[in-house]
Amino acid sequence: MAQQILNIGATANDGTGDALRVAMDKVNDNFDEIYASPLFVEDITISGNEIRANRSNDDLVLSPSGTGSISMPAIRINDNNIEATRSNDDINLVPSGTGTVSIGDIRIVDNTIRTTSGSSQDLQITNLGTGQVTIDSSLLIDSNINIKDNEIKTIQSNSDLLITPAGTGQVIIDKVDINSGSIDNTVIGATTPLAGTFTTVTANSSASIDGVVIQDNKISATSNADLELSSAGSGTVILNGISFPTADGSAGDVIKTDGNGNLGFATASAQLNHSDINDNTTTVASSTTSVIDTFDTATYRSAKYYISISDTTNGRYEMVEANVVHGPSADSTTEAYITVFGELSNYTSDGSTLPIAQFTVDVLNGNVRLKATNITSDSTVFKFQRILIDL
Repeated sequence: MAQQILNIGATANDGTGDALRVAMDKVNDNFDEIYASPLFVEDITISGNEIRANRSNDDLVLSPSGTGSISMPAIRINDNNIEATRSNDDINLVPSGTGTVSIGDIRIVDNTIRTTSGSSQDLQITNLGTGQVTIDSSLLIDSNINIKDNEIKTIQSNSDLLITPAGTGQVIIDKVDINSGSIDNTVIGATTPLAGTFTTVTANSSASIDGVVIQDNKISATSNADLELSSAGSGTVILNGISFPTADGSAGDVIKTDGNGNLGFATASAQLNHSDINDNTTTVASSTTSVIDTFDTATYRSAKYYISISDTTNGRYEMVEANVVHGPSADSTTEAYITVFGELSNYTSDGSTLPIAQFTVDVLNGNVRLKATNITSDSTVFKFQRILIDL
């Protein structure tokens, strides 16, 4: 039924309006229609500034028709959106007095958001899809942990910042720079040491490891301790490509090399205090006088040579001995003297054994020189053993 309008006439008491009975009949009809509307059925109650649903767990639905929306001054509710209709306007939810804004189990009081039911209920802020939860300025947790930009710190005086995994979990950090590259007063492992793996360990000054100090290119022990290098199992200690023996030799043994970087112990054949024994080889391909050996006049007085000579081109071979000594001459200059004996050669001429080379000596720049003059320019090899006797 459409609303019935009371005819009150053109002017007061002009007799043109509705009769009193007719007018009250319209009033009754209008009230009947209002009270019969959904606003006044038992499902909804309007009281003061409150509209509420009466049935248990009922929704309160304000539903426009078609593409219409629910409009209030400067506010429009469209589907699940609450929109401000004036340009650049805020949307404010403002309670009265000490009231709060409650949304489900969430209550907003001043600048605090908290749950409303259950003392142990979580407060969750969850993004949808690939979206992120963004805090523009800084985040304060438990009045102590502050997260701002890329920094996490404690703000209570002298409080520690602890990062603790649960159960068998671990704290994993891809890249670490502690104190701008320096780690100070930090014990790794403590009473229960664990293995630490490092790709590169750099110590700007020195590194001290349980009594061993590494500084520059020097490794040293501290407090009169031995510095030990030990291999594991059947391994060996290798320094600059030289492999050291894994067990000690016998008393008086000497260390020798096999020529392939492996050192071992061997029995010393002789211990000399006033002489040196060594050997060498040289090749001469000339018939001119050539130096085949030298020794220092300031260290040694004399020398004994055993010389093996080979001229393979001509099939000639010889073994000789030579004694050499040096001393001052009559004019006080240093001169050297030689005697050659015991020649044994396969080279003969007219039934006589002939030497393959002649030997002489001189002194030059503080060195005695043993020289040989070949009887041919063909390549001749001199191999000798030398015994040098001190001054």
